[in-house]
Amino acid sequence: MFNWDFSNLGAGVFLLVLWETFWKIIALWRSAKKGDKLWFIAIFVINFFGLVPIFYLWRTKQLESVFKDIKEFFRLKFHK
Repeated sequence: MFNWDFSNLGAGVFLLVLWETFWKIIALWRSAKKGDKLWFIAIFVINFFGLVPIFYLWRTKQLESVFKDIKEFFRLKFHK
């Protein structure tokens, strides 16, 4: 099973999140300003809903095991 302790990830993950957020905001702003509705929607939806990772997991037949891991995580966390 997975160890869900994220306390040791620290500043590195925070900086990566800031980096991605910065570029996402710039791309969304520029596409909206230019009137590129299709690009705006694509950037927002694909990034916001995690469609690329979900598609990968679905195509490689791993999505069902991910759902089982998530259910187990919440069962252990909230049903003690």
